[in-house]
Amino acid sequence: MRWLIATYQPVGLFSLKYGEATSTGGKSLLVPTPFAIRTALLDVAIRVKGVAYGPEAFELIKSLRLALGLPERIAVTNLFAKVLKPERDRESDRAFQRTIAFREYVQLSGYLEIALGGESKTLEAMKPLLPHITYFGKRGSFFQLVGQVKERETEENKPPEGFVSLTGPSSLDGQGQGEPPSAFPLGIIQRLDDWGPKLTFDQVNIYNREKGIKLGPGRVRIDVILPYRLIQAGRGFTLFERFQTSP
Repeated sequence: MRWLIATYQPVGLFSLKYGEATSTGGKSLLVPTPFAIRTALLDVAIRVKGVAYGPEAFELIKSLRLALGLPERIAVTNLFAKVLKPERDRESDRAFQRTIAFREYVQLSGYLEIALGGESKTLEAMKPLLPHITYFGKRGSFFQLVGQVKERETEENKPPEGFVSLTGPSSLDGQGQGEPPSAFPLGIIQRLDDWGPKLTFDQVNIYNREKGIKLGPGRVRIDVILPYRLIQAGRGFTLFERFQTSP
């Protein structure tokens, strides 16, 4: 399979909540999800080539295989912040109520590499879009492309050497999908979201009145093992280090 590899330098702290997290319990994932990466590509495609190109770009992006090249270390800081929530008491004269929320912010120590796999025609369409991506996940999680986009060939559908494939057993309509791995490498399991098989462009188009994306047909969750181990933790931080050898 042919792959495009884009190297990004994080220029801010990264934050993207777990799919199961609540608005007040914002525990963050360690890396961008396939859903966030695909949506970032679609956003750029529309901004660069116009909204009329959106449906075509959506189908191309949906067909991509994704993999990540991970930095050596990841540090997660956590804190409690004061936030405003809509007032639920109808008899109150306040529009908002004050409360606290848990937040996590992730610092990637090094580069984040994103590999896109697919047909040559699809990758040629994606290549000019990659420099325009400025953030993944939550707004403010800024990244900047470093150097030229590289190309690599692998056997069958295998990701490039040293990359973690963003595919795996998923949950669809309450049922497990896909084959479980024959072996479980050492690491930390992260449950990541991805575009579902029945997701349509009208559903991701924020200017369309069609009902939003639902878990199941429109959004699936996959379990991915990231090759990290916890090496230090304290009251307000957690430090992870990548395994130096392939599991």
